[in-house]
Formats: sequence, structure tokens, C-alpha cells
Amino acid sequence: MMFFEDTRSIGLIFWIVAVLMAINAVMLLAGAFLDDMVEIPDKVTDGRMFCLLTGAGSAASAIIYACNAHRTMAVRRSRLEVVRSYVRVIGLCTLIGGICGGLALYLYTDEPTLGFYVALVTIVISAIVLGIAGIIANGKKGPVKKVVWGILIVAFALMALEALTEADDYWEFAEHIAHMIIAVFMISFIADGDVRREMGVSE
Repeated sequence: MMFFEDTRSIGLIFWIVAVLMAINAVMLLAGAFLDDMVEIPDKVTDGRMFCLLTGAGSAASAIIYACNAHRTMAVRRSRLEVVRSYVRVIGLCTLIGGICGGLALYLYTDEPTLGFYVALVTIVISAIVLGIAGIIANGKKGPVKKVVWGILIVAFALMALEALTEADDYWEFAEHIAHMIIAVFMISFIADGDVRREMGVSE
């Protein structure tokens, strides 16, 4: 299908996810000042600051996601470049969201230790994801590149399977559809013959 062959097509899906993230950020920020806008856990000791910090993390992630969506639609990229930029964005968003969420737990809940571990684990995972993004299009071939290719296949397959799980509401249903389409795009891109040769998976 032509839609899945044009790398700029996925930019539209990126925009949908970015808008959903932005709306979530707005709701979190509004929840700092409006009652019943968001459900605040009982363990939170300062609901306003908790919402502001987590909302700021969501807003920053939405901006990063939107910038990548714009560049993907505005500039024709190779399939490998689209995959690399997407993985890098995921790494950055995970890092920002995890640090903000961890700080919110550490500073504004009665479980500060949990917040510390959340931030620590997030930093480690984000570093791994960003490292993978750097390896994807570094121009080198070898066993490490082949392992990264395999990791990407598994990760996007799991992403597609997660999108098939039952959604609790229409909001989550929309997210599942968007992530399913992204997973299909990414798997088709990295399974492409040129991409496989560039990553050293096939001759």
C-alpha cells in the first residue's frame, strides 16, 4: 500500500499521538487548579505540585513528539532515518517523563523511595534506548547492529500486541490504534531489504 511506502505518511500518525499527549498534559496542568479534573492518588501529599510537575513532563514530551512529527512530514527521509528518529524520540520522552514522574513521587508523595527508583530505572532504560538510536544509523555493520535489528523487531512486535489489549475508554482506544499503525510502519521499515542490508542483517 502506498500509504505505508511513503515515509512522510507516518508523520500524520505521529501528529495524532502528539495531540493526545498534549491534551493529557493540559488535563494534568489544569488538574493543579481544578478539582476533579484528574484522579490524584491517595499517597500524594501536594496535589497541585504533583500535577504541575507531571504535567510539565507530559508537555515537554508532547513538544518533542510534535517536532519529530513535523520534520517527518516536511522532509522526505529514508526508512532507516525515520526509525532512528522515532527511537530517539521515545528515549527522550521516556527520560523526561520518568524524571518528572520520579521527582513528583519523591517530592510530593509519602513514598519518596519509590520516586528515586522510578527516576533511576528510567534513566537507565532511556540511556539504552538512546544508545540503540545512535547505533541504528551509525554507518557500521557487525554483530551489534544485527542484535539491535532483532531488538527492534521484538520491541515493535510487542508494541503491536500491547495495542491489541482491551482499552478502558475511547481515549485509550485511540492511542492503541495510533500505536498499532506506528508498529506496522516500523516493522515494515526495518524489514525492508535496503534497511536490512544497511544494518548488515542480509547481504
